[in-house]
Amino acid sequence: MNEANDNNSTRYRIGAVARLTGISPDTLRIWERRYTAVSPQRSPRGGRLYSAGDVGRLRLLKQLLGLGDAIGEIAGLDSGVLRQRLETACRLPSLAASGPTSSCRVAVVGESLASVLEEAGDTLTWVTLVAAYRDIARFEARGGNEGADVLVVEQTTLHVDSAMRVVDWLGRAKAAHAVVVYRYASREALAQLPASTCSAICAPVDPPTLQAHCLAMLHPGRTVSAPATAGSTGVVRPAPPRRYDDEALAQLASLSSTVKCECPRHLVELITSLSAFERYSTECQSRNPRDAALHGYLHATTSQARHLIEAALDQVLEMENITI
Repeated sequence: MNEANDNNSTRYRIGAVARLTGISPDTLRIWERRYTAVSPQRSPRGGRLYSAGDVGRLRLLKQLLGLGDAIGEIAGLDSGVLRQRLETACRLPSLAASGPTSSCRVAVVGESLASVLEEAGDTLTWVTLVAAYRDIARFEARGGNEGADVLVVEQTTLHVDSAMRVVDWLGRAKAAHAVVVYRYASREALAQLPASTCSAICAPVDPPTLQAHCLAMLHPGRTVSAPATAGSTGVVRPAPPRRYDDEALAQLASLSSTVKCECPRHLVELITSLSAFERYSTECQSRNPRDAALHGYLHATTSQARHLIEAALDQVLEMENITI
């Protein structure tokens, strides 16, 4: 049963609200607890009961989040204000729909990135590859006259000294902006990149995400979203689906009182936390492509960590002869 009757008005349980709004139950709980976005009543057993007004308000919030608002900024607004905000936002022109006014000319330093862009070809509607260099040495020896808008530099490891050289590379390329694609970098090194002219992405990166970063640097006052493809927001491949669902984890957690070793319980707690953060990272709102890339990285990295802990739990269960 998904609905309950309370004071002659229809009330919806959290599962029904999730289906009606497209917002997961975990997110609904977070929005209530952290932002007081809605205040559902409680059934005699403590279950949440949402009114039709709550459902309408949640739909408004979800629509505004899809247009770029942050939940922390709008959760406390009156529903009437939310409707006005949505009407205003829907009337505004969007760059994603109309496209940039001109193509972004890109010079690439790094053999693998150049290959990625060349293979993408005409699928990158708003980016034109004007030059490609195998490495920094070749770029420093030959580059500088391509008329690039954005310089894309691939660095396997980004250190403070190389980060500080990015400004010099921009000058050599006569480009206004740079996108640095790295695999390993310290916070100190990333801090050396001037935020007004540089964007940093953790590799590997796909063509749509790279295009989105280039366009965001070229049009800093406008938001360009990468296409919603499987890899457009993730910077590492997500791990396989969960091995243990919530019910299985709850069963394993209940064994802690009968099993002398506490490892199963601790591993269950880790998996539960990591799984929750996986969901949370996919529900975070992104203001620009850099945010989207970060959230994709967080989700993929967390899923890999969860996968490793699940494998560790498998080993412990086998050693302890525990079955569920």
